[in-house]
Amino acid sequence: MQELDFSVIVPAKNSQRTIGKCLSSVFDQDYTSSEVIVVDGGSRDKTREIAQSYGAKVFLEPAHTGDAPGIGRNYGAKKASGDVFAFLDSDCYPEKTWLSKVAAVLTDGKVGIYGIIVRDLDGTIVSRAYHYLHMQISYDFAPSRCMAVKTEPFRQVNGFDESLTSGEDNDLSYRVMKLGYRVIVDKETKVYHDDDHLRSLGAVWQQQRWYLEAETKFRRELPRRFRRFRTSAPLREHVIPLVKAIWVGGTQFAIVCLLIKIMSIRRHL
Repeated sequence: MQELDFSVIVPAKNSQRTIGKCLSSVFDQDYTSSEVIVVDGGSRDKTREIAQSYGAKVFLEPAHTGDAPGIGRNYGAKKASGDVFAFLDSDCYPEKTWLSKVAAVLTDGKVGIYGIIVRDLDGTIVSRAYHYLHMQISYDFAPSRCMAVKTEPFRQVNGFDESLTSGEDNDLSYRVMKLGYRVIVDKETKVYHDDDHLRSLGAVWQQQRWYLEAETKFRRELPRRFRRFRTSAPLREHVIPLVKAIWVGGTQFAIVCLLIKIMSIRRHL
């Protein structure tokens, strides 16, 4: 297998609770990355100090308006030198074989992006339901929480769209596919998501509001992919998991799953 040089890029802001465990999992990989970069978005806690203590290269995100997630990722990519940019959110913990699996997939010249669907670690009923539902649907893009992109196509499309407050991963995936590359999405490799922003239905509702902003833009720019009254995944992949949820986690779990799906309907109307 051809050796690839990885630049692991971790955008972070006020992430002192999770950044240490995230970096520990990165530095414990069985495939060594050439560099680990943390892009700090202006933390007021000990995020930078913790990242430096693990040996990561730490850069402060330039001042900017707005809160687009692509800004920090793009800045990290500008500082990186690897053949592959492996983007990982600061509250995600990949298993030891993560990078070796990425390397095995990306040695295929036809594959431009490899993403992994993350799993719940928080353990609250809302977080469990949210991640369960996301694991049940098919994807035509690689989610950016754990996404590896070859450097060449990433630079060809000028990285993430910094005007998007969400959906930047959809957008990047589609633009890389236009270059002729394939996008691979993996639901088997274990990457755990320790997100304290998904512990309540109110937080999920706020997230759906962000998704609606991106969906509105995509309807104008990608009308064939995004249309009103149409979900990106087949309807059965949204309905069948709701039926199965009662056996997966019980009645209360199934009700929470239903409420999350109801919230998501709004952005398709």
